[in-house]
Amino acid sequence: MRTRRLLSALAGPLIGFFALAGCSQAPDDFDRTPEQVTTELDAVDASDLQLPLIIEPLELVEPGWDLPPAHLGEVFLSASTGDETLDFSAVDIHGSTLWQAKRPSGCTGFTASVDADGTPLAVLTDSDSSTDCDEDVTASAYDLETGEQEWGPVDVPGPMRGPGTVFAAEDAEPTEALALDPATGEAVQDGASDVRRLGEYRGTILSTDDKTLRATGEQSWELSLPDNGWNADELRAVPEADPGGDVIALDAGDGVGPVLDRETGELLDDDARGVAQDANTGAIVTLGKQGLTVIDDTGKNELPVSVPQSVELEATVGGLIYLREEGTLRVHNAMTGSLARGYPADGSGVVAVPGAFTPDGLGTVQAGDRTLLATDRVAEDSEDG
Repeated sequence: MRTRRLLSALAGPLIGFFALAGCSQAPDDFDRTPEQVTTELDAVDASDLQLPLIIEPLELVEPGWDLPPAHLGEVFLSASTGDETLDFSAVDIHGSTLWQAKRPSGCTGFTASVDADGTPLAVLTDSDSSTDCDEDVTASAYDLETGEQEWGPVDVPGPMRGPGTVFAAEDAEPTEALALDPATGEAVQDGASDVRRLGEYRGTILSTDDKTLRATGEQSWELSLPDNGWNADELRAVPEADPGGDVIALDAGDGVGPVLDRETGELLDDDARGVAQDANTGAIVTLGKQGLTVIDDTGKNELPVSVPQSVELEATVGGLIYLREEGTLRVHNAMTGSLARGYPADGSGVVAVPGAFTPDGLGTVQAGDRTLLATDRVAEDSEDG
């Protein structure tokens, strides 16, 4: 699973929202309707890359994505950027493009969520009057696998701010953000005027007032802000958090905050500045004052690893933890904390860093500005060897 880095995230744009150059104008007329294509992508030659050992036997495809992908289940979604349009595509673990859709170039807000039955959805934003997607913004949901429309378009007050289906105008007050129920597209009504919508996580809406952090929707729980030492004015969602994960990462100030179990609200860590979940093992790794902590069904294990402030948690997958310190990437065993071999010893070229993965060890890697997808297709040289 893609890591959520609190410090770097707060300095950058919110998830799904990237400011693209150019003045706001009416977008050219084009068909927004998703087109089902079912096209198998060709395998790419990755001999110029250093690939993680966990995906070395697998064929890689390159969908041409420029935005960080979202995923649920076996389907990944992202878009390539052009002068006038974004070209979204949904690609599955078999390396097949399932459907495509166009949007104005500034409508970079998108997310993956679920309907009431747990079926994965893609939620895209649009505007028929603004290329920058800052006016007359709407949201629509599509079946993530088929591209069939589930609801929308629904008027929203501004771009997607996230995590998940949370929308707000650029100059909006915190209490003016709108959250949509991803299953229906209906606005979530919280009643009180002082409620702030922090994020939507696979159908669970997280909000707060002066005293209580509250989850509603798919999961329901409450936590007292004063009892946990959290300030309502400072508490916010980590912008780059994966809304499809099993945990919720928050910033309680200075880029450090709690990590909560999405289903129960259990406090897993109270001072994390980075968190990632291993899709293969289910273990959650946090980076905080105590260093690296691995949380799984057996409890918490604080690893004997030196982690100065300059160290960032990049990812955890296949029982390995990937850390970056300045320009150096190092890999540790998630059980012992000892250094581990994550790449071929004689490798050369650009290092590909794991991104979002499925429990079966299939997913994305980032190699410089290239996003590649490791599929369930076995590379021919691996079969021969």
